[in-house]
Amino acid sequence: MRNYLEKTDEKLVLQMDNFSSKIGIYAPQFGLTPEEVTNIINDSRSFTWVVSSSERVDTYKKNWTLYKTNVKKGNFNLETNQGPAPLVFDVAPTVVAPGILNRFTSLVVRIKAHPSYSKAIGLNLGIEVSASRPYLNVENAKPILKATLRVGKVHLQWKKGDFHGIAIEKDTGKGFVSFDKDFNPNYVDNSPMPPLGESAVWRYRAAYLLNDELVGQWSDIVTISVNA
Repeated sequence: MRNYLEKTDEKLVLQMDNFSSKIGIYAPQFGLTPEEVTNIINDSRSFTWVVSSSERVDTYKKNWTLYKTNVKKGNFNLETNQGPAPLVFDVAPTVVAPGILNRFTSLVVRIKAHPSYSKAIGLNLGIEVSASRPYLNVENAKPILKATLRVGKVHLQWKKGDFHGIAIEKDTGKGFVSFDKDFNPNYVDNSPMPPLGESAVWRYRAAYLLNDELVGQWSDIVTISVNA
């Protein structure tokens, strides 16, 4: 049975990241080769990159739709005819063959059939159905952001805790708009810096995500000055 599998891509990313980060400890016990462990890690990193990139594409599309509406109707007092910054992806990890999920579930079947397997190991690897999560105070949950400028990029530091990620909004001078999501601290804003000789003030805020839904309160706003 696959009842241990997470139901959303975002949660599956976390599940596979947990599994790949710990499976090396049990590799000798289950007869896994170093090559197999490396392949598991590469699969996890590849899936994380694909899901994260897909989220960025979705956010980019929403920002273009908002920009199109501004240009067309002028509902938001658009001052300059400038579209969203070009979409930038993180460096792609090692290319893997299609079928990551099939390889993952096949390996889980193999591990669970091994005489050395126990439910305690499965819980640690995230491939057993665990008891209910301890109560989270989702109503008042509030991430703490810290913004720093390093090598021409704004870095947002935050802590995940028991949540799945954060939704980030950004204000470049015309109000906050949906900007991106992040599931593995910390976040790097790859937006281009202002033109040479110019500066700008960017503001950020974030809220926690649980089961891909916004929960809790928006963080305090962090402000940072940027220039080329």
